[in-house]
Amino acid sequence: MSSAQAQRIDDYCKIIWGSDSEYDIDFETDDYIHYHAVVKKDYGLSFGSPLTITSLCPSMEAASRELNRMLSLWAAQVRSGKPMTNEQKLEIFGGSRGEHKSVLEQFNAELEKRKTNSDAKQT
Repeated sequence: MSSAQAQRIDDYCKIIWGSDSEYDIDFETDDYIHYHAVVKKDYGLSFGSPLTITSLCPSMEAASRELNRMLSLWAAQVRSGKPMTNEQKLEIFGGSRGEHKSVLEQFNAELEKRKTNSDAKQT
């Protein structure tokens, strides 16, 4: 990852999760064929839980591009000051070509169904 891209990603992290922290960007692989990027809060001697993770990508460079894409969209949404819409969630987390949108739509539908059932039980 170039230093300019690393700086952009760090800037996006500060917009999304706060400028009072440092963030660790890690690229992980188990097989040297598929890679993903992980963002964690850096506490100095330890790291926090993952804040976001990209989907699997065919190279470290592709994972870096995907993380940059996700965070740029997410940071723009945060800057807008408006609640994140379902369409924005799908655009940010649905993959660079939208390959994960259908899974996220199914997940969101299930969450909404459970929320509706929970609300019905409380009334």
